[in-house]
Amino acid sequence: MKRNKFLKFGLILGVIVVIWAILRFIFVAPLLQDISFSRAYYDRNGQLLRITLTDDDKYRIFTPLSEISPHIINAVILYEDKHFYHHFGINPVSMLRAARQYFRGDTHPVGASTITMQVARLIYDINSKTTLGKLKQIAAAMYIDLFHSKSEIIEAYFNLAPYGGNIEGIGAASKIYFDKTADNLTKIESITLATVPQNPTKRGLNTSRGIKNIENMRHNLAARWVAENPTDQDLITLAKMPLQVRAPADLPFLAPHFVDNMNTQKIDGHRQQIITTLDFNLQKKLERALRDEISGRKKTGVTNAAAVLLNYKTMEVLAYIGSGDYFNRNIYGENDGVRARRSPGSTLKPLIYATAIDNGLIHGFSLLRDTPVSFGIYAPENSDNEFFGPILARDALTRSRNIPAINLLRQIGTKKFYKILQQSGVSNLQPPEHYGVSVALGGAEVSMLELADIYATMANLGTRKKLKFYLVEAPTTINSVLSPEAFFLTLDILGRNVAPTKKIPFTRGTTNTIKHYWKTGTSSSYRDAWTAGIFGDMVLVVWVGNFDGTPNNAFSGARTAAPIYFSLAHTVQKYMAENGAPIQNNDFLREDMNITKVEMCEIGGDIAGPYCPKKTWGYFIPGKSPIAQNKIHRAVAIDNKTNLRACNADPKTTHMAVYEFWDGQYLDLFQRAGIKRKIAPKFLPECDINNLPDLQPAPIIASPMADSKIVITSDMDVEPVGFMAFGADQNTKLMWFLDDKTLGSTKNGETLEYRVPMGEHILRTVDTTGAATEIKFSVVGG
Repeated sequence: MKRNKFLKFGLILGVIVVIWAILRFIFVAPLLQDISFSRAYYDRNGQLLRITLTDDDKYRIFTPLSEISPHIINAVILYEDKHFYHHFGINPVSMLRAARQYFRGDTHPVGASTITMQVARLIYDINSKTTLGKLKQIAAAMYIDLFHSKSEIIEAYFNLAPYGGNIEGIGAASKIYFDKTADNLTKIESITLATVPQNPTKRGLNTSRGIKNIENMRHNLAARWVAENPTDQDLITLAKMPLQVRAPADLPFLAPHFVDNMNTQKIDGHRQQIITTLDFNLQKKLERALRDEISGRKKTGVTNAAAVLLNYKTMEVLAYIGSGDYFNRNIYGENDGVRARRSPGSTLKPLIYATAIDNGLIHGFSLLRDTPVSFGIYAPENSDNEFFGPILARDALTRSRNIPAINLLRQIGTKKFYKILQQSGVSNLQPPEHYGVSVALGGAEVSMLELADIYATMANLGTRKKLKFYLVEAPTTINSVLSPEAFFLTLDILGRNVAPTKKIPFTRGTTNTIKHYWKTGTSSSYRDAWTAGIFGDMVLVVWVGNFDGTPNNAFSGARTAAPIYFSLAHTVQKYMAENGAPIQNNDFLREDMNITKVEMCEIGGDIAGPYCPKKTWGYFIPGKSPIAQNKIHRAVAIDNKTNLRACNADPKTTHMAVYEFWDGQYLDLFQRAGIKRKIAPKFLPECDINNLPDLQPAPIIASPMADSKIVITSDMDVEPVGFMAFGADQNTKLMWFLDDKTLGSTKNGETLEYRVPMGEHILRTVDTTGAATEIKFSVVGG
């Protein structure tokens, strides 16, 4: 019988435990589930930027129990509830004592409220001053103690306890009053704060009266502490010293637009102590530099600007200035220019050129047309209302010519470029039909962050990474945009852009030779001026304009935004040098890229032929770039007597002279502009123009270079050598001969690899017209 009773008792107990467990872990919500908390934002070096208010306008920072000093825990338990770890939510002995004093009519009866009861009052908003309210508080405390651990209860207390004014929780109180986190509170600071929640109105450290009252109260608690901890006698002396605290009104409000932006982002869980990527010391210097630049341009109507700086290798946002003055209502300074969507002007043109390069349409020395075009009633123009005629792609981009960009966009296709914009992080786009070719001139609005994202992707050679605002975030690759080679050629073009003539003073520890890969932009009707650029590991974007869209002829990317950009960039250089991390140049060239460097012709573009008057080195992508020999400059036979163009070359009656051959549209533009070109004279009257042979320039051997020495890198007596040449016709076929041996044929720009033995060699290539080129080179031992 006894055994059956025990079994029955055990079964009932087991059922109770199971029911309790189900209620505890499935149906009972965490104590702080519905409580909103502030966020404390710090820069990367621990500088507090701001503590935000909660939904109910409180300063309340969630702090886990593991990050709360044992001193404050011990002080609160000593002062509020010595038997906290032993009772079941209420202390019956204390309650009986308090009830007896109450019915006896004592003037100052002792309190019987436990820490758990205080948590119940705070969570369930119970008015414990009434009899019914007190009973509700007692029941709620017992319920809490039944379904929550002591650690959970005291953690809830330390996150809800009032500390004066709108300050709640030990995390907020320690940070606001003592400028430290709760785990760093000293014993005397802990004793001071432990006495506040019992009467926060009279003891809050947010008022001078409260500070005076607390100085008396903490002396009593310090004496009780020392009674239990005799080794802490110094606390008696410390409790008598004047109390120094920070007033809530003195809380920092730094990098306001940056924090506003951060505060819109969702963060999982209660943890709200946020270490950001911002470098406030750098931010402060850039804010001052930007204010100075705006102040110096007030006469021209410039009153507002914004800037954002990030490290494109880590993608960390280092500085974020949303306006010239956050508190200036005249400029609507609270608006965030970094997030605002504006017309970017020409700052997206590098992306158009990179897309064109990746699609095999151009390279930096391709000849483009800057000539009048029209699309029905729409006839776009350049900002200066002029046309350059023939212009190299590199010059068209750096000089921000509109017509070449529009022509390239038409070749790419607006829908295809629209997808590139989406892949590059531009959001909230209208359908591609909405923009048409206007997207080349700033028709698609972007934010400064999106533009910085695009330039960072460019600097990362097509690898798009997520922008970082939190220091603990790991770098995240989002996707790839175009090829590394396309962005390298685009950067090579942007790096040729000449900086403003205004010189920035040299500063010790910095250099003015840092290379910038930059582009300006001006929106329609001069509403926005932009400059975006890359230098060292940095991407910097500057915007100048009015938030209400008021235009101003001074809002020019080149005349206004660019000088501000370079001033801020100099500030960054100086700061980084002073902090032991000087800015270093990057050339972006990687060994694994399919890039070839050859001599190009600066006048007329493409590979420099034998008659090109001005040559320079340039890059192209083998197998993709449209490479051909320059056809503008040709040598023709001139009749010695008449100086007219001869029908055929005859050493006895003619001489050779080099002339330029442009098409009719270019010649018309040159004539209109009064530009004289060296144009070939007319043929002799007796020449049959229709049957004259086309004078084809000889192919150019790009690899190996003439008279070069190739070193053997293996133990063998031969070395693999790649042969590459370019004919005047891109579709030509080239035959290859090494010494007296026929090697085979290639297409224009293709590589033929052959194992060449040691010694001196003669390499010859012939195109389909019979035009030939010959060079000498040698292979030597290592």
